[in-house]
Amino acid sequence: MLARILEELEIIMISRILPDKIKYDGSQIAPLWAYSMGIKGDSIVIFHGPMDVTLENMKDLEDSKAGKTIKGDDLVHIIVERFDSPASMRLAYYMQRLLIVCIRDVLLDHGIKGDRNGDDLFIGGRKLTVSIASAGVSSEKIHCGINITTRGTPRDVRTAGLEELGIKEWKNIAEEISGTFIHEIEDIEGDIVKTRSL
Repeated sequence: MLARILEELEIIMISRILPDKIKYDGSQIAPLWAYSMGIKGDSIVIFHGPMDVTLENMKDLEDSKAGKTIKGDDLVHIIVERFDSPASMRLAYYMQRLLIVCIRDVLLDHGIKGDRNGDDLFIGGRKLTVSIASAGVSSEKIHCGINITTRGTPRDVRTAGLEELGIKEWKNIAEEISGTFIHEIEDIEGDIVKTRSL
């Protein structure tokens, strides 16, 4: 009986790949965006489509002050939300780095060597990803965009895209990234519950 109750209470991160093309404008990093689509709880939601982050939705103050454009014609968009009380900006950034490492590992499994610099992945010196982390009252949020194509990206940035790297089906790579990230989160949670405190 107790085992069944504990199993039901086990924290599970929901993974969902949305079939329709969606434009990422930065509003999707708002709290409970996944909930508005019926996805309740910790989640990793993935879709593809263009990106054009509006000024009011830009979270990086340095990018905002510099008037940078964050755009592209087609990207894989990964939105992670994890509920915590209270939510932590620090934890959001730790999870963001973990997500980027997971993406790098999955690409390496496909023979694509990426170099990580902070929260960015580069292929041969060209930028493959764009990412931001933040926190609200009750949850940490991450957005990571992976260029499918280099079309529409800012002219002052050398970029790389999955298509030119030989990745033709974005959903397959998205499923691998999601599975790898969730495995890491569950592994960490498993370590926490079996470790005696100091």
